[in-house]
Amino acid sequence: MDEHPKTFGRRRSLRLKDFDYRLPGPYHVVFGTYNRQPLLCAASLLDALAAELARVATVMSTTVYAYCFMPDHAHLLVSLPGGTDLSRFVQRFKGCSTRVFWQHGGTGGLWQRGFYDHVVRAEEDVRGLARYILANPVRRGLVEDFRRYPGGGSLVFPVEEL
Repeated sequence: MDEHPKTFGRRRSLRLKDFDYRLPGPYHVVFGTYNRQPLLCAASLLDALAAELARVATVMSTTVYAYCFMPDHAHLLVSLPGGTDLSRFVQRFKGCSTRVFWQHGGTGGLWQRGFYDHVVRAEEDVRGLARYILANPVRRGLVEDFRRYPGGGSLVFPVEEL
């Protein structure tokens, strides 16, 4: 008997099976653009996405420690209040940000289905993880200093201090 049955054609959940995603605490979330196309390149779009993220975070009482919109994916480091489901937050942001994308001349879908998450453990340093997320454009060779990248920031920490 095959230990790893094929799952082609079926959606697999990327969530931890028995974890309650309504628990308060920080999560690192990553989701890709539709077909991993480089749709997130224009500085004006990146600014508008950051503003939309701030708006959705305010409405949902969510703390955004760091965000980084790379050309073909996005990273968020967020902390949800108790009772708010992580999937609900991501779904709301993805829907609202797709409308922003359309307002900036984009067509079709902006995001691929689903997302990856990492439940940040108590012993992990949120500030260090924020720095790591913001350094993505440096590791990708897009900029030499993450402070100069238009698609990254924090709604908590002054970026100059990270």
